Amino acid sequence: MVKKNLTSKMLYRMMKDLIIGVVAFLILSGGATSMFQEYLLSSGHFSKLEQKKVEEFQEYIDENQLKITDSKKIRSWIKKKNVREFIISKGTKIYFDNRYEEDIFPGSIKNNTFNYLYSINFVDGQANLYVYDGFADKYYDMISGASIFVSIVICILIFGSELQDEIKNIQYLEQKVKKIGSGELGEKVSIDGQDEICQLAVGIDTMRNQLLEQKKTQEKMKEAQDALVLGMAHDMRTPLTGLFSYLEIIKKMEKEGKPAGEYASKAFDKAEQLRSVSDQLFEYFLVSNETNMELEEPEIAKSAFEDYLSEFCAFLECNNFKIDVEDVYWHPVKVRINTNYFGRIMNNLISNVEKYAMRDKPVYLKIIYTPAHIGLEFQNEIIKPNPYVKGTGIGLKNIDLMMKQMNGYAEARISENTYRMRLCFPVVKK
Repeated sequence: MVKKNLTSKMLYRMMKDLIIGVVAFLILSGGATSMFQEYLLSSGHFSKLEQKKVEEFQEYIDENQLKITDSKKIRSWIKKKNVREFIISKGTKIYFDNRYEEDIFPGSIKNNTFNYLYSINFVDGQANLYVYDGFADKYYDMISGASIFVSIVICILIFGSELQDEIKNIQYLEQKVKKIGSGELGEKVSIDGQDEICQLAVGIDTMRNQLLEQKKTQEKMKEAQDALVLGMAHDMRTPLTGLFSYLEIIKKMEKEGKPAGEYASKAFDKAEQLRSVSDQLFEYFLVSNETNMELEEPEIAKSAFEDYLSEFCAFLECNNFKIDVEDVYWHPVKVRINTNYFGRIMNNLISNVEKYAMRDKPVYLKIIYTPAHIGLEFQNEIIKPNPYVKGTGIGLKNIDLMMKQMNGYAEARISENTYRMRLCFPVVKK
């Protein structure tokens, strides 16, 4: 379907309205002229003026004994009387016509006029006379002017009525833009058609949808931030309460001269928990606001991950954990990572395993391959969770955020006894 733009529509309308205006002018001008001529004929005023001129010319002929061929004297009288049209003829032969500067050879021009002719007597015979002094010209000009004016008004009215649809559409868009500006994003913006105004409506509706999505995203982010702040307050308040309790006990025992080493150790653990929570919160906001993160060049998965996994296993073994790496094997696939982010992720995983994994159960490490991804999976049995372990999951949020920054994703599954984390990185196609 051919797209109709505003320019082509306006040109088409202007041409159509111009034709209508010309037709209207011809009808008005022709009709008014005919009516005026009929009025002149019926009133007799025009014929009286002509008759007076004929009588004056007859007197001039009689006084000067003019012949039908005395063109110089006839032309002199015509100029004196300011006559516009003056034709002398016999039958179908014209002998004089003031529209011609030169004398007319008798009979060289045929008389095809249908105007009213008057009989006039020259010395050498009778002839017919048509005379017109321009009396009605100013009225014809007035009729033409009025017809032009009315025709222009008709064109403007038709063109204006045809513009009503575009004007209504523009007013509609203006109202919608005001509503969007005031925050009302629920109503769809739609105009039927294919011109620029309709395209503008589509653009405004697209903008509305984007603002709506942005608003929903902001609301979700606010909800997430509120939940994060609330959870972090809970996470920090729990160890902080314990910390102050132990400090009060230590203070009391010191006054009594009793040893407080056990409670000092417990207070230190609570301080460590507070520091861990604050470090994770700092890391979350650092990663979420980082905009200049870049991925390294593609490299073989073994080269990218093996050193980090070896350190992971070595650290846990040093802390009396058992590691099962039977499902670790390497395929020659390439990945792109950010070593800084991946190092942070591995540190978080080590910290989680150290705090929450059962030491008498093995920690399983697997590598899973799909056509599009390579996955590093970590699984361990968890100790009975306490309020601090549940928390807000800020560590998981950090891991998920950093994986998204590297175009991957993280999957965490926590059951009653088992914790499993899978890190999926996209495979670089050759």
